[in-house]
Order: sequence, then structure tokens, then C-alpha cells
Amino acid sequence: MRLPTLNPNFFHIFVHMILLTGATGLVGSHLLYDLVSGGRKVRAMKRENSRLELVRDLFSWYDPDKGEALFGQVEWVDADLSDITSLQEAVRDIRYIYHCAATVSFQPRDRQVMMKANVEGTANLVNVALQNEVEKFCHCSSVAALGTPLPGEVVQESLIWKTSGSHSCYAISKYGAEREVWRASEEGMDVVIINPTVIIGPGDPSRSSAQLYQSVNKGLKFYTSGVNGFVDARDVARAMVLLMEGDQVNERFIANSENLPFKELFDSFARSAKVEPPKYRVGRWMSDLAWRLEAGRAFLTGSKPLLSKETARNAHNKRYFSNEKIRVALDIRFRPVSEATENTAGFFRKYPDYL
Repeated sequence: MRLPTLNPNFFHIFVHMILLTGATGLVGSHLLYDLVSGGRKVRAMKRENSRLELVRDLFSWYDPDKGEALFGQVEWVDADLSDITSLQEAVRDIRYIYHCAATVSFQPRDRQVMMKANVEGTANLVNVALQNEVEKFCHCSSVAALGTPLPGEVVQESLIWKTSGSHSCYAISKYGAEREVWRASEEGMDVVIINPTVIIGPGDPSRSSAQLYQSVNKGLKFYTSGVNGFVDARDVARAMVLLMEGDQVNERFIANSENLPFKELFDSFARSAKVEPPKYRVGRWMSDLAWRLEAGRAFLTGSKPLLSKETARNAHNKRYFSNEKIRVALDIRFRPVSEATENTAGFFRKYPDYL
């Protein structure tokens, strides 16, 4: 593999402390392992009530012999993106920031929560980073922030966001977060943005795509005709490190392995979990009925709906994403989705209590 061109401050990265936000999430935990196992000094930001067991087990999953020792090298700090004082302390003596913290929801009632966490939180972090003269800032965004393509159009980094009623609340919040990062670049800080497709890997099933594996493992019977891009969490982490330590500045990159029908993803999960795959295709009208029934159930029980109008609609969309730019820039090879699903299944076989 051709090594990417290194920026002039490459070796400083191994000396100076790196700050990682969202370190307990799916991307953050994989990135944390990649950074620490590569010999870098990392200050990992978490909330006061965050649990670290899954992150510790993830380290041991990827390195059974040294995982526990590597986990012990992490400097954990309690901080919140809405608390400027705690951010000032977290960013103290930091020269490089990886920003992975975000709230993900496709429930319209969570719109304000996401806008506050994803947009205002990113703005707060950017402001503190500028004040502390951080040298480079890597933002983990989403392909949702790229906007809506025309039917059949392959999404590239050049896609222009257009205001539309079809955008999910999550997409709007991620687009707003990106605007704050681009503002930082205009104010003199080097930035790079990565836009992953659906990320597959071991994580908390209550707040990551591991929920898809959990559903299949529990006997999911239905699938839709939608198509989307998918990428291994390990590849997203590796790409972020290469982009941060390379000479890429003030650019965005799509991280995607394969564009697959959801049926193929579910079948891959089923093979990895050694269970029966879903058999029955659900049409749009059935999805529309399902989210309305689920909304009624949630209203009557006071619980959170398991299906929303946005998720029901997105399950039928057919989206295709190009990874040419990042492959050329980094000479990176993405793992096939089947390898990502097997890695996910293997982790949960070893640590079944998380399901």
C-alpha cells in the first residue's frame, strides 16, 4: 500500500496529546483503539455517567494479549459539549482533535436535542479549539450531511446541499455541524471532514448500527427494497488517522466500502450469526402503516417509538456512494461488508451480555 504524504507536523502527533470526543461510541471506540495501539497519547472525552466496559472489551477483542494494558493508557476526562468550562479543561495542551461525539436519532421529537448537541456542541468545541490554537481538527460527519441526490445519482463529495422537506432532522443537524467546522477553517484552523456511510461494527446496540445485527440475530422476518452504502468501523477509524496525519486540509471525504441492498446486509448478518435471514419483503404502504401503528402504540404507552416516519421512508430509498476520492488520496482498501458483519457477530458471541 502506498503511504500517504505526511504533513510536516507528523512526528509531533506522537508527542502532543490528542483529544478524542465521543470516545465511547461506535466510531470513537474504534478510533481510540487505533490511536492508542499506534503509540499515540490520547485524552478521551466522555460524559460523567458513561460506562467504559464495552470500550475495554473492544480493546481486548482486537488485542487479547495487550488490550487491557492499552486501555489503561487512555487519559479519560469528563466533559460535555454544552459546558464551555469543561471543554476548556479538556482542550488544554491539545494540538489535534478528533470530533466523533454526536446525538443520532430519527425521531422528530429529538430535533432540538440533536441541534443542541450536534450543532451548538460542535460550535462550542470549535470555538475552544480556536482559542487554544489547535493545529488540526478532524470531524466525523455523515453522508446524511451531503444532501439528497437525484434518482440514480452516485453521491460524491461535490454534491451540494439544498434545502428540502425530505431531509431528516439528523441530516440537518449534521449539516449544521459541518458548517461550524468549515467556519473554523475560514478562521485559520486546518480541518478535514469524513462522511461515512452506515458504519458496521461492534458497538452499543441501543445507539449504533449494532442494533441491525441485534434485530437479525433475534429473528428479523422482514426487509425492504432499499439500497445504501456500508463501511467497517475499523476502516473509518483508519481513514481518519491517515487523513489527520496526512497533508489533506480543508477537504471532505466519503468513507464507503460497498453499496448493497438492505436484504444483502441482513443476509450477511444472518450468515455471521448463524440464524435464518429475513424472508418477507415489505412494501412502502406496509412501512407507512407500520410507523403509524408504532406511533400510536408509543403514545398510548408513553414509550419511545421503535420506528419513525423517517426511518420507514429511508428504508426504501436507494442511495449509492462513491469512495474514489478517499481511495486515491490514501490508497486505502476497504474491507468487504461480509468481513464487517463477521467481526460484529464474533464480538457479540464473545460478549453476549451486550445484546
